Amino acid sequence: MFFPLFFKECRQIAKSLVYYLYLIILVLFLTSQLSDGDWSDRLTEPKPGQESYGFKESEDETLIMESTLAELVRETDWNSYATYPFMFYKEVTLNDSELAEIEQILFECTGKSFEQLLDEMDAHFSGYDQSTMEGAPISGQTFLVEPAEDLTFEEFQNAMKRVCGIIGKGSAFEPEKLTASEPKTYEDALEDYRALCEKDKVTGAYMRLFCDYAGIMLVILPIFLGATRCLRDKRADAQQVIYARAASSLQVVGSRYLANLFMAFLPVVLIAFLLQSPYLYLARTNGVAPDVFAFLKYSVGWLLPTLMVTLALSFVLTELIGNVFAVILQVFWSFACIALETSLVGEFGFHLEPRWNTVGNTQSFFAQLGQLAINRLFYLLLAILLFGLTVLIFDRKRKGGVFWHGKNSKSRG
Repeated sequence: MFFPLFFKECRQIAKSLVYYLYLIILVLFLTSQLSDGDWSDRLTEPKPGQESYGFKESEDETLIMESTLAELVRETDWNSYATYPFMFYKEVTLNDSELAEIEQILFECTGKSFEQLLDEMDAHFSGYDQSTMEGAPISGQTFLVEPAEDLTFEEFQNAMKRVCGIIGKGSAFEPEKLTASEPKTYEDALEDYRALCEKDKVTGAYMRLFCDYAGIMLVILPIFLGATRCLRDKRADAQQVIYARAASSLQVVGSRYLANLFMAFLPVVLIAFLLQSPYLYLARTNGVAPDVFAFLKYSVGWLLPTLMVTLALSFVLTELIGNVFAVILQVFWSFACIALETSLVGEFGFHLEPRWNTVGNTQSFFAQLGQLAINRLFYLLLAILLFGLTVLIFDRKRKGGVFWHGKNSKSRG
């Protein structure tokens, strides 16, 4: 009984307009975000004596203050502040009084007027050729603003909280996001190169970035697939027929849920395979043996629990509430989950959508792999729990334990 129901559900989904909208949005979003990246230079082994090996994250508090103040000076000069309130870019422009407050904070942190800071910035950037591929990024990385001698790191953090109060949420000035970069040594660069080739085998690094973007969509889009299926019978007034079927509640709900899961996950895996393909060629061209199945490993291990929870919650809310308000409620929940992310790279905790918005950082990722495994196991178990709750609610309705259309259903024995 289960498999005929499962295949029937798959056919029904394949005929749904909502499903094709899901496919179109998913494909357009992922290809637009991931198809134009070029990091082939990372597959060139570093040599001793190179002029630069790139940069790495630093934990030096003085450097963090210098780097953050430099960024604040630049964004204040442009009156353009980069924020990510819901993990998507939003430019913030301040009015004159707000800009004056930022300039006052800079004065308190540096002991210099904003005009002095601008003069120092102009002098720094004039020493680099901004028209070259090397000059522009290096000049930005090396521009630092010295804090006042008596400024403590705690005072600096409090000042940045005031900045965030003016700019809004999601900026680089939030205390938990304060970072700085320092030049890599040859040893650092060689270690990163070997990790990329030997641990990630190139494709693993790219698939983490894929999962970062795909995960955002899987927190939102499947809501509409699940709700559409659960509401379809209500629109067709088919409850009486369904409740009278010989199939168990577990078979009915299970076939629906697994069909939606299969149909939603299949395009994710196919897109991952297609987007990974150029990096297979790139790795082999550079003499690196790629991980051919990285697209499948990361899709199943990273993305599937997110999809399972999103669909399961959609099923349980729609079955419980029985109208479009269930969709509205879950949309708010989804955006809240995204908004609560505090880091774009790692620090997985119990976030529904783990973020790794960078290529590489292999050593850091494998150091946090255990945390990610716990996160994914938690959401896998939560999805099973929500699915079980959906079966119980459906079975309760079937046996006349809840109201339906304002009338108490009779027991069907």
